[in-house]
Amino acid sequence: SWALVVGAASCTTSDTETSTAEPLNVEILDDTTIAGTFVHGSTVVEFVSQSPDQQYGTLSLSINGANLDVELDLANQTYQENGYLNALYGPELEALAALRDAVQEAYPDVVLQTLQGKLLARHADRLAEAPAGYTFDYRFIDIAAARQSARAVDRADADGCGGDGVTCLPGTDGWAYAVFDEGNNGTCWWWWRPYGESRKHCEGRCGEGCNHWFDDDYTWDCLDHDWCIGYFGGSSGSSNPNCGDEYWDAADDYVVTYGPAC
Repeated sequence: SWALVVGAASCTTSDTETSTAEPLNVEILDDTTIAGTFVHGSTVVEFVSQSPDQQYGTLSLSINGANLDVELDLANQTYQENGYLNALYGPELEALAALRDAVQEAYPDVVLQTLQGKLLARHADRLAEAPAGYTFDYRFIDIAAARQSARAVDRADADGCGGDGVTCLPGTDGWAYAVFDEGNNGTCWWWWRPYGESRKHCEGRCGEGCNHWFDDDYTWDCLDHDWCIGYFGGSSGSSNPNCGDEYWDAADDYVVTYGPAC
């Protein structure tokens, strides 16, 4: 095994001030495992991501002592995650987005070409978009069923504000209905809204902010979540807890991007 410490970001403002850095300490234990720690401000993230055969992978995260585990089985098309009822808040969510960027910057081949790398970077990306205070419990996704389930384009045929399976939006720019509830009374909002790369926060792309490390397409539930965050005054990420159900609805969209998505 070997270790490398990478300055994920640094800044020196004068000759008398010392530079600050966000240390990423990574061990590539072998061709199946990436492990290490990442420190961002007061947040410490510990991680172990493993894939023995590039079809099955596990990820264990500890964010300031809050544990979250993931299991992905591409052969059997299943995904499980357990957050043990932990919740994450602003500084921790920011640290996860920074971890995603630091790992991708330091180890692009590991992130893009191995399942253990994808699990680490993509799940950090996913968690970073969670509404602040969102409680992570046990979740299970049947990936094959999610791929087969798709929302009808006709508004009249859509089923309320619930999840729409993995429904890809055509192209990388366009307009579609963003559908979400108000949080308190369950009223379903339908907004004809733009999505795509021309948007400031890449509405409709699954992930925190406008992240182009991954070759993602745009999906309906990720669009619903992004515009829900916008409606409640958030930005590209985790500002408002009202959008937790939309966050979960978009989980199957996100999971299928571990392989070919749209």
